[in-house]
Amino acid sequence: MAKWRQMSVVALYSVPISALIAISGGNFYLPGSQPNPGSYAFQSTELCVYCHGDSQYVNNPATAEGPDPYYNSEHEQHFQWMGNMMAQAARDPVFRAALTIAEQDAPGVGQFCWRCHAPGAWLEGRSIPYDGSNFEHEDLHGITCDHCHRMVDPRSEEGRALSDAPVPGIGNGMFVISNDPAKRGPRADSLANHEWQYSPFHQSSSFCGVCHDVSNPLLAQDPRTQAPHEYFPIDRIYSEWKLSEFAQKGIECQTCHMPRVAGRAAIYDFLPVRPDLAQHSFVGGNYWVPQILPMFWNYSERELDALIAGRNRTIDFLRTSAKLSVVQAPKAGSPIIVFRVTNLTGHKFPSGDPESRRAWLHVEFIDRNGRVIAESGRYDFDTATLIEDPQAKIYRVKLADGNTPTFHMMRANRVLSDNRIPPRGFRRSTFEQFKIAPVGANYRDGQFWDDTAYRLPPGTVKVRATLYFQVMTREYVEFLRDANTTDSWGQQLYQAWLASDKAPPIAIATAVFPADRTRPTRPTNLQGQSPSSSRVVLRWNASSDDDKVVFYEVWRRAPHEPKFRKIGTTFAAETTYTDAGLHPNTEYQYYVRAVDTSGNPSLASNIITVRTP
Repeated sequence: MAKWRQMSVVALYSVPISALIAISGGNFYLPGSQPNPGSYAFQSTELCVYCHGDSQYVNNPATAEGPDPYYNSEHEQHFQWMGNMMAQAARDPVFRAALTIAEQDAPGVGQFCWRCHAPGAWLEGRSIPYDGSNFEHEDLHGITCDHCHRMVDPRSEEGRALSDAPVPGIGNGMFVISNDPAKRGPRADSLANHEWQYSPFHQSSSFCGVCHDVSNPLLAQDPRTQAPHEYFPIDRIYSEWKLSEFAQKGIECQTCHMPRVAGRAAIYDFLPVRPDLAQHSFVGGNYWVPQILPMFWNYSERELDALIAGRNRTIDFLRTSAKLSVVQAPKAGSPIIVFRVTNLTGHKFPSGDPESRRAWLHVEFIDRNGRVIAESGRYDFDTATLIEDPQAKIYRVKLADGNTPTFHMMRANRVLSDNRIPPRGFRRSTFEQFKIAPVGANYRDGQFWDDTAYRLPPGTVKVRATLYFQVMTREYVEFLRDANTTDSWGQQLYQAWLASDKAPPIAIATAVFPADRTRPTRPTNLQGQSPSSSRVVLRWNASSDDDKVVFYEVWRRAPHEPKFRKIGTTFAAETTYTDAGLHPNTEYQYYVRAVDTSGNPSLASNIITVRTP
């Protein structure tokens, strides 16, 4: 294992640092801050730990024991950052495998990709060659604290002065970095013990849009003067938000992806408790890569805890992204049922990488004996195959090179279909202007839902629907394996996919007709062990239901909390859960509840107390 971890980042060829000049002058040149080895002097994330980390060592100032109510892992920026894809952007094996294929298709494009996945390495001249063999250890931390907190609004007077040329629009990694090491942030009254500067830019979605609006510069007439939304899209989350009702109402990316809690911004108990401290969880939809990263890289125990906690947050967050309901019930003479999927996000559902992400409806028709007599959208978990029957409703993007469907990111120049559900506030005319209108799907202006009708086969007495989301498909992981002729990233990723149950989909919403009022049975025999000073592993006996248990809720009470609160949900109807990022030598109480396909929660299990060593 150690050998192939090391080989995965060995240089396969060498490009001199002077090649930066050639690449910057070619098709992959974009305005903004430019590579300049030695000039940026980004600070290591390890420096940030001293004040914005190490929450496991901070006791409650009122009792001198147990976690500080206002500074623990739910407040600590460094712990949350370690567990999300921002910190893992340079290590992400899916990105590495896709990057290799992109380089095969368009040599030099790696510099376009690295500017967002490892901006420090790109700006300081270490992203040549593209395979990361010239990286320093800090470069593997992806998007670091110092990079984000030195970003300047590229459209501001300061941003224009620092940029080598005017930035034509938000996106494509055209960030501008201040020469001043002062940390910029959204607080005008910061009490930091380092230099700081108030920055309203850090509260705006355009801050996120710099790297979350991506278009192919090879398909632009002139990417130096065209805004990214003017040419062929790769990933357009920011534009989708910008044209939504969320943007009109001032609901920024940070509102959902950096939830607010009451707490302190740093380790010191004399700092004010902010009622709206922004968590640095940057929670999104990738529940799989955090699970497989330890197969590729060596992590400390604290980093592993952060990855576990980050995946737990993602699983719970995904269940807030869409709603599934019955909007037309079958009746005599009209055996038709209509299910509605409502998009609850500020961008398309699903959003993100067009090659690998999809959502779909699995609908089961059940007779009076409880047997499934017909179904649509069935997923074979053993072969990781989605059965695309004639009625199957699958939300996804299909790209093409001309008329030929393709997974090749840099070759794609046409959207064959895009039936993803638009966000609230959708207007086709504006989405067309930004080249992100639905293709092959007829959404009316203002529509942020999709209805699908199914005819009930004879003998049906119950219909059960599940909305699944999947972050990695078998087709795409096989493409990453087979199309790679340069290195072993694709093959390694495929082996990790096999070792992780083939990246199964997650059920994020369910509905049953007729409505079921029966609770699942109470989970029993809840037990807990603490294998480390910061982790508790829970196990229990499964609940049963007259229909189906979809997942379990996990509830916890820490010593400083007056009552239990839900801390997460299991991935599926699994009967184990790992709670990570806890305080040492502390007692935590837990119980679990089952939730069925109608959303009925069971009664609580037995309550247990677990003390971390």
